[in-house]
Amino acid sequence: MELGTRLREARESKGFSLEDIQQVTKIQKRYLQAIEKGDHSVLPGTFYARAFIREYAAAVGLSPDEIMEEYKNELPASPEESAVSYNRMQRSKEEASPSNGGFSRIFPTIITIILIGIIIFAAYFFLSKLDSGKDNDSSQQRDSGDEIIVEDSTGENNSTDENSEENKQGADAKDEGESKETATQEDDSDKKDEKAEEISAEVTETGSGGFPQHTVEVSQTEELGLTIELKETSYLEVKKGPDGETLIPSIEYGKDDSPITLDISGEKQIYIKSGYVPATTIKLNGKKIEFPVDKMQQKFLIKVAE
Repeated sequence: MELGTRLREARESKGFSLEDIQQVTKIQKRYLQAIEKGDHSVLPGTFYARAFIREYAAAVGLSPDEIMEEYKNELPASPEESAVSYNRMQRSKEEASPSNGGFSRIFPTIITIILIGIIIFAAYFFLSKLDSGKDNDSSQQRDSGDEIIVEDSTGENNSTDENSEENKQGADAKDEGESKETATQEDDSDKKDEKAEEISAEVTETGSGGFPQHTVEVSQTEELGLTIELKETSYLEVKKGPDGETLIPSIEYGKDDSPITLDISGEKQIYIKSGYVPATTIKLNGKKIEFPVDKMQQKFLIKVAE
């Protein structure tokens, strides 16, 4: 019996329509029809062909591993990188990020430019004042006699002392500013660490089947950040709940796109789908969430306490 026929008969024996399978697996109906007909050329690459067949098998009560082994000669040889093209991950990040994301990225650059401007202005001010003192001394020497030369020398020494004192005060002020800035950065770092330590995330429900879904409960927090790191190419999808708004489109991402970060503060549920678990690391406020079972494809439903 061919693979497509096996899956179709299993679906019909369960009383499921293609629309039911589409709702459960989120796989488009035309791909499900192609799988039942054995027309894998319609599917978007061998990676998706194998992933979609596993999900279909799990949805109709069959063992994905047994199906993949039994029909390995009928399936594509091995997962390959999908031919799906995407201009840049940056485009999806800009679409999914809040409207103020661009300002957050350029804010450090603005601060750096302002600091450089202040330093240049301060240097110009002190150099101008020093040059002005030298010009005054030269003018007094040209217009005065020998007695004034001694006074000019004293005045020059006084001017030099004043300039030295001003330079010293400027250096002290700069050192004090740098110390305050360093202390502020350390305080900010400590606050971030405290926030990360305050987060409690626990897997409260472990899924089963070929594409298991696990529930992760997170303690109440004002700020919550999601980070996804990739060591290799993997299919990813992130939504506001299983049927909510898409935050990260369902395509393949690679090492060049890593890390992918999202601010999910205020969200009650986050749905994460990974097509290749060994290459995927998921963190909440810097805390790593471990995949609880040994499966290539897994899902997380993150619930934030109210």
